Amino acid sequence: MVARIITCLIGAFLLLQSFQWIIDPVSAAGGLGMTLVEGVGKNTQIGDFTSFFFSAGLFALIGAVKQQHQWLYGSICLLGGAAIFRSLSVVLHGSEPLISAIIFEVLMSLFLALYAYILRKETI
Repeated sequence: MVARIITCLIGAFLLLQSFQWIIDPVSAAGGLGMTLVEGVGKNTQIGDFTSFFFSAGLFALIGAVKQQHQWLYGSICLLGGAAIFRSLSVVLHGSEPLISAIIFEVLMSLFLALYAYILRKETI
């Protein structure tokens, strides 16, 4: 029950982040250590980040509400992939790491994977 509630909170947080990208993209970008670019880059930044947070949040919430592990894998891939590719960006391109985001993404991915494992064990 606790894992389900925490998963709902993760999903709700991610959905709120997606709404912030639509309502106030300047502060949403700032929260990730970015400035909002101009032109078509702005469209890409807002569209892609909104989609990322919306999808990750929605899949986590559906997985928790339906108590079906399959829904959680989308969130795990998005969050885990972000952590992996952020880290690769540091190694391959010398970018400055946003440590807090990497830690958040790793911890949330691991938690969601654990919850997916628990749900899967319950259905076997």
